[in-house]
Amino acid sequence: MINMETLTATTIFWLLVLGATEGWVIGYIIGDEGITVRSNVVWGLIGAPVVGICGLYVEISGVLLFAFMGTLAILFLANVFHLHHVEDIKGDIDRGAKIVRKK
Repeated sequence: MINMETLTATTIFWLLVLGATEGWVIGYIIGDEGITVRSNVVWGLIGAPVVGICGLYVEISGVLLFAFMGTLAILFLANVFHLHHVEDIKGDIDRGAKIVRKK
C-alpha cells in the first residue's frame, strides 16, 4: 500500500489549524462546564500534531481525520477529568442548604 501523505510543513500547518479550530469549537460548546476555551485551544494545538504525526508514522491513510478523532478524544478527557466544582477542589460539601420538612 502506497501512502502519499508525508510529514511536510503544510501537513504540520493543517494539523495546527485543525487542533486550534477543534479546541475553540469544543471550548465554545462546553462553555463553563469544562476547562477554559484557551486551555481547549492549547490542548488542541498539542494533540492534533502529536496524533497526526503518530498516524503518519503508522502509515494510516487520512491523517487529518485520524488527528481530528484523536484530538476529540484528548479534549473529551481534558474536559471530563478536571477539577471544576467546589467540593472537588476544596473537599467541602457543606453548602449551608437545609432541608425543611413540612409538619
